[in-house]
Amino acid sequence: MDESIEFEALVATYERRIYNLLLRMVNDPEDAADLTQETFFRAYRAFSRFRGDSQPYTWLYRIAVNLANDHLEKRARIRKREVELTALEFTDEGEPTSWDPPDSGLSPEEHVLQQELVRKVQGLIQQMPPDYKEIILLREYEEMSYEEMAEVLGITLEAVRSRLARARAWLRLRLTPYMQEEER
Repeated sequence: MDESIEFEALVATYERRIYNLLLRMVNDPEDAADLTQETFFRAYRAFSRFRGDSQPYTWLYRIAVNLANDHLEKRARIRKREVELTALEFTDEGEPTSWDPPDSGLSPEEHVLQQELVRKVQGLIQQMPPDYKEIILLREYEEMSYEEMAEVLGITLEAVRSRLARARAWLRLRLTPYMQEEER
């Protein structure tokens, strides 16, 4: 079969699934569409080197998640910079005078704490061992069933349960000191 026809079949089979994964990760339809296109562009460039050692979806999933993580990090840096520049007022001496967080229905303190927790969890996910990070992303970001995770990862259902439990325990252990500090 012609390579371009094979690739077209791959796109037809997995495009919607990759888009849905990316939409859950970046929470923006336009960004998800752009990242889906970039995923398949990169896959097309590397298609001749794809040996079939993994399932096609696993290969595409890895490309998509890497792109999404890069996108989210870039977006977070841009938003942080925007908040720093637009939300602060300065005195004549250049000192910040006040900060007005966006209205989210939370008190300013609750908003800051929530944002801090989200950043803490995202940072911890980035630090996780690769096996743990992968299983957390599949479950929490892609909302895959245990059976789907076993298929994508090529492991047993028992291994999925065990790895997910260890990944959650890893996160819980590192979040406990933070959560105890916030309760004080």
